[in-house]
Amino acid sequence: MPVGKAVAKLAVPTVISQIIVILYSMADTFFIGQTGDPNQLAALSIAFPIFTLLTAVANLFGIGANSLIARSLGQNDEATAKKASSFCFWGSIIATAVLSILLAIFMKPILTFAGADSPTFNPTKDYLLYVFVIGGIPTVAGLTLGHLVRSVGKTREAGIGLAIGGILNIILDPIFISVFGMGIAGAAVATALSNTISALYFLFVLFKMRKIYCITIAPKHFSLEKKVSLGTLSVGFPAAVSVMLVSFSISLLTGLLLRHEGGNILAAAYGVTAKCGTVALHISIGIAQGVMPLIGYSYGAKDHKRVHDVTRLSFIILWIFSIVFLAVVQFIPDTIIKLFIDDAQTIAAGGVFIRRWSWCTIGMCLVAMYDSIFQAVGKWKTSLVVAVLRFCIIFPALCFGLDALFGSDGLMWVQPITDTIALLIAMAFFKRFRASLAHKHANEPQTPAVQPTSNRIIAISREFGSGGRTIGKEVASKLGIPCYDSELIEKIATQSGFAKEYIEKYGEEAFSNTLYENALAVRDRDGQSAADKIWLAQKKVITDLAESSSCVIVGRCADYILRDIADCLTVFIHASDEQRAERIVSVYGQRDQAPAQRLHDKDKKREAYYELYTGAKWGVAENYDICLDSGVLGIDKCVEIIKNLY
Repeated sequence: MPVGKAVAKLAVPTVISQIIVILYSMADTFFIGQTGDPNQLAALSIAFPIFTLLTAVANLFGIGANSLIARSLGQNDEATAKKASSFCFWGSIIATAVLSILLAIFMKPILTFAGADSPTFNPTKDYLLYVFVIGGIPTVAGLTLGHLVRSVGKTREAGIGLAIGGILNIILDPIFISVFGMGIAGAAVATALSNTISALYFLFVLFKMRKIYCITIAPKHFSLEKKVSLGTLSVGFPAAVSVMLVSFSISLLTGLLLRHEGGNILAAAYGVTAKCGTVALHISIGIAQGVMPLIGYSYGAKDHKRVHDVTRLSFIILWIFSIVFLAVVQFIPDTIIKLFIDDAQTIAAGGVFIRRWSWCTIGMCLVAMYDSIFQAVGKWKTSLVVAVLRFCIIFPALCFGLDALFGSDGLMWVQPITDTIALLIAMAFFKRFRASLAHKHANEPQTPAVQPTSNRIIAISREFGSGGRTIGKEVASKLGIPCYDSELIEKIATQSGFAKEYIEKYGEEAFSNTLYENALAVRDRDGQSAADKIWLAQKKVITDLAESSSCVIVGRCADYILRDIADCLTVFIHASDEQRAERIVSVYGQRDQAPAQRLHDKDKKREAYYELYTGAKWGVAENYDICLDSGVLGIDKCVEIIKNLY
């Protein structure tokens, strides 16, 4: 697709999903703020970094297993995929149970170290008791199961599970906080209950998937063998560390603020400010995650111009967004704080805090984009280095330094200065990466452009059950040229390294029916999904076959791949649903699913796959030289027509 259209199609849904995350994360702060008690808001600020450890645990096991499962399925190694999914679930549950027990035992010293004082200690303890000690396991279970469901391409179900938790939390918060008069404890109960229901939803999804997919949480598949445990944790470690570093920075700044006069007011103001900042952060993450598949695929395909075009447009969008966000905050800071709490002291402190803090918006948004670029091109170590420098060195140094020099006023400038420095570092890494890429590209032997071949090719696309495969084979037989259909699978397997069974299942069908969900399918450290790698291998195999001799190629987007390099007759075979349903039962012998539903599922996935990799519409007459109704004409007549047109 054109870059602008592709960015819009992928980034807009991702931003919308991030808005759900924003509402979810802001719900507790908003409804607790309605109590007008800054001590409860300060308690929430103290508790938030500790609660975020649950996300770190889920990322450690979930993201790592997500990648390992996808790679295992590509190698047709279902045993490892089952072990990885069981290890992911039970490993995360055990880790969370240990953390919950430790927090329950050492609650007092932990909260004292985090800066809780007499007005904030009990509210913080109540919140963490319900949301972490009691609700920690179902929270992590839901997050981890979401990763597992996503690993087999079920991104829609994963999104629904997230939305269920967010919407329920928004509904239950005012009930438990205000109606039941539980205050911050009510917010914790609402969050824990919402996450529990979300986890139950994922268990239901997993139960429905059990006969089709190899994802399982059965304890009998739990394994600590190196291939499973190390393969999972090594990939999930960077994602977990990133979350922990953010938690550390929030906890450090909150603790230092609490040491100053009026510390509870300052901590409450910082809590509201940080939550408002999540709006800018998550929207920028949504844009960055949306374009990540485009960057990863284009980089793997060595289409460096497209990488440049996508990143350039993304940076322009983020520059505009961050400047507008900054301007809004600068003009109405008190109004923003007042949305969360109607306390004069907190509004006054928060207005000053958020106005100063908002100068971090540009750096924060652009660093999120650089982070996605580094991950998309397999430079996850660079991404981790930037995060470590940002949160472990620059942020703490500025916290202690500015606190000593300027007190609480200095602490308000820590985030803007940190993110500006981090932006300069990320820009330097990116500049060096682009220079090395240009140097490597300049010194590599230039691959000659594919020259149009004189061979005559027939590329047959077809609706499922229309007889396109049979027609292709008979046409090839009558013309005395080879026909490639299932024969392509072994060649693509050799080229890509994936198992034949996996390619047979996913070689021309998408995981999902939508472009957005397919683009956000599981991606490896190089930023590419298994489908991307199969497509690139498939493209090369089909191109090589067309260059070697005249032939018939059935399916696999051959009409698009060969559009500029072969004298190609493109054909689309279709038939009525009734005739196709009868054929898949009588000829294919498929009776395990209702024929009509089977036809719909297969065609939708072929259509989504075609759109994902060609940007064109599958089955639209104008995209083919000829469209034939095999139900009306019959197989033999279709063969005769195509043969005569050759």
